[in-house]
Amino acid sequence: MHARSDSTPPAIAVDRALVSLAPPGVLTGCRRIQMEDERYLLPAERASIATRGHKARAASGAGRRIAHELLRRLGSVDIAVTRGSLGNPIWPPGTVGSIAHDDEMAVAVAARTDAMRSVGVDVEPALPLPADLLPIVAAPQDRLGDLDPGMGGRVLFAVKEAVYKASFRLDGRVLGFEDIAVDFETGEAVTSSGLRLTVRFAISPRILALAYPAR
Repeated sequence: MHARSDSTPPAIAVDRALVSLAPPGVLTGCRRIQMEDERYLLPAERASIATRGHKARAASGAGRRIAHELLRRLGSVDIAVTRGSLGNPIWPPGTVGSIAHDDEMAVAVAARTDAMRSVGVDVEPALPLPADLLPIVAAPQDRLGDLDPGMGGRVLFAVKEAVYKASFRLDGRVLGFEDIAVDFETGEAVTSSGLRLTVRFAISPRILALAYPAR
């Protein structure tokens, strides 16, 4: 977990927390979403998300703004991250990554394929998961360990989102929450297709989750 003082800007605090979760070779970044962030969408990206509303496009623009910078740092010539038919970001050849946002903050992670086969990220507000959603998210095989059930539910939601993003690149399977078993005591998740992934999370200043293939 990563705490922040009240004087630390939220984006900086989130960035520090995300850096603390990332394994070697994975670059991270975050940005507070602004309504004008739609301008950061490149033409190919804009075309791939043309049907989305302005607020969603602003969030996508904020996420792509981060992704573009990470790709430049990785030495990628092509920095466009278009949206696939299932909503998945399509990263340039030789790179992998993941983008996520809540209502206020966008985050992204990226790596070269020779350093990481896949990676998934999610961000959520640091609030308990609504009680009616917990039975949908949680499965009998999940192990929350000593996490508070309320906040633990939100962490579980974020972790399963990150796991799905990481696993989709590896096998292309669409998974439900019930298809992912998370064990917070071992720090691993297993999908119904047999993929095993390492999971890491932070609760403050926002709930952040990262998933990548177990080694």
